[in-house]
Amino acid sequence: MQLDCDVAVVGAGPAGSRTARDLARAGLRVRLLEEHRAVGVPSHCSGLISPRTLREAEIGEEAVIHRLTGAFIHTQEGGEVALGGSATRAVAIDRVAWDQTLCEQAQAAGAELVRARMTRVERENNHVRLTAQTDGRDWTLTARMVIGADGTHSRVARTLGLPRPAEYAYNLGIEGRISPDARAKWRDDYVHVFVGHDLAPGWFGWIIPVGGEIVRVGIGTTGAVKPIVAYRRMAEAYPELFAGLEPIRMYGGTIPLSFAPRSYSDRALLVGDAAGQVKPFSGGGIYTSLVAARLAAVTVREAFERDAFGAKSLAAYERRWKREIGRELRKSRHLRHFGLAMSSAQIERLVRALRSPGLQALTDQHADIDYPSKVLLRLARSLPALATLGAVTVRRPRAALNLVRAHLPV
Repeated sequence: MQLDCDVAVVGAGPAGSRTARDLARAGLRVRLLEEHRAVGVPSHCSGLISPRTLREAEIGEEAVIHRLTGAFIHTQEGGEVALGGSATRAVAIDRVAWDQTLCEQAQAAGAELVRARMTRVERENNHVRLTAQTDGRDWTLTARMVIGADGTHSRVARTLGLPRPAEYAYNLGIEGRISPDARAKWRDDYVHVFVGHDLAPGWFGWIIPVGGEIVRVGIGTTGAVKPIVAYRRMAEAYPELFAGLEPIRMYGGTIPLSFAPRSYSDRALLVGDAAGQVKPFSGGGIYTSLVAARLAAVTVREAFERDAFGAKSLAAYERRWKREIGRELRKSRHLRHFGLAMSSAQIERLVRALRSPGLQALTDQHADIDYPSKVLLRLARSLPALATLGAVTVRRPRAALNLVRAHLPV
């Protein structure tokens, strides 16, 4: 039977386009399915990445619109600490341009972009059959393999019966314009992060300057409070930062905070948010999805070389990505759960401890938004933080187990 392509990649976000690009470069026939008329539109992302991510994507400075060197951490009780400031820790990108550049790279390598909404995928003998819609018309596509890079609510995963992540955050984002008076109170190279059990239950709020008068703000929760309610509370609690904000557009999204139990099955792999490959401490998923996409392409090339497309063969993909980024994601998840166990008073004491010159220097030296456990575990072992963390472990032994697990090598 003549198949339509070797590999069908569903979703032209960073995970899908990078996978399609690498596979097309290897000489495979690739179809890249994207349901939106314009790649990257609408954007549901705050667009904050590390300089390392630019290299992983093979994208230069063209998508960078602003550089950030530090962060102000605000607590619901009024505490505040400034961290970083000596070097670029993150860059804000034009997320639409970023996604389109990656997709253009995939097409330049030979992948065919198809405007279609995939509705179902089924296994048939030695191939998969995808059902898709374009302008209301149903049609089918056959391939040796399918890559699900179709986000948190992955249809690939759902129709193939792959289990989903167990934990999610629900977010509201706003891109807005700030008044000159409000801008005068800010450092435009610092992000603002807002934490507190009542302020953003289970998650946090943020302000990201992206150059000039434009900022990206938002907040997330894990379900106890609707994000719009949490956002109003945050804006009311910090009028000096939010009073001059004029919203331009609003967007929402759901972020997985844990792995999917399996990211592979017969003739299928999941990549990016579809596999829960997201940093649980920040919700960022661009860097992790690009790493996973690179490793997915390696595994798929091997499958074609060996003519072996079963789950046993494709399990190598999950071993690879867990070895490269899974340990960090696991450690960060344990650290997040430990932080959620802290009382508001304990969070305040920890923030005060972070003002000490020793911890300021430690943070400035080791801060890394892709690998936050590197600095967080060093902070946990530091003398100024030990008293606060010790009180948590004594009063909440189950929380202490998360801290212990975060220190384990695997």
